[in-house]
Amino acid sequence: MKTLAISSLVLLAPVAVHAAEKSQALVRAMRSDEIAVSQAKRAFLSGALEDRFGKTNPACVKKVPYTEFTAGSVRVVESALSATEIDGALAFFQSPAGGKYVEGLVRRLRASQGEDSTLPAVKGKEEITPEQVAAIAEFSRSDLGHKIMGRDMTESPAALALGKDIMSSIAAKCGSK
Repeated sequence: MKTLAISSLVLLAPVAVHAAEKSQALVRAMRSDEIAVSQAKRAFLSGALEDRFGKTNPACVKKVPYTEFTAGSVRVVESALSATEIDGALAFFQSPAGGKYVEGLVRRLRASQGEDSTLPAVKGKEEITPEQVAAIAEFSRSDLGHKIMGRDMTESPAALALGKDIMSSIAAKCGSK
C-alpha cells in the first residue's frame, strides 16, 4: 500500500510542476505580478500609505523587485482558475493579440501614474491589427475573460492576501528604522 502511494506521488509530481510552470508563464504573460508591485510602489511613493505603514525610503521602494511576488501571483491564478482555464488564458496572453492587450494596459497605467510609475516603458508604437482587436474583444467577452479581468481573480481571497503581503513586505523592507 505504501509503495502504491509513493509511486503515485512520484508519477504526479511532474504534472504538478508542469501546472505550476503554466501558472507562472500566465502570470508573466499577463505581467500581473509586475503590475501589482508597481501599484503598491506607487502608493508608497505618493505617500498614500504613510499613515498606515509610516515613512518609507523612496529609493528602497523603487528597488523592490516584482519577482519577489511572482509566487504569490501564481497562487492567485491557481486559486481562481482551473487547469483548463489556465491553458486557455495562457494561449490568449501568449498570442500576438494578448501581447498587444498587455502592452496597451502597461502603456495606459504608466501614463496614468506619471513620474511615479515604476513600470518599464513599452517600446514602439501601439499598433493593433483589426484581427487582434477582434481577438481581444472575443476574449474580453468570454467567461474566462470576465473571470480574469473581473473580481473573480482581482478580489479573490488569494489576491487580497497577496496585496497585504506586498504592502507589508515593502513597509518592512523600506520603512524608517
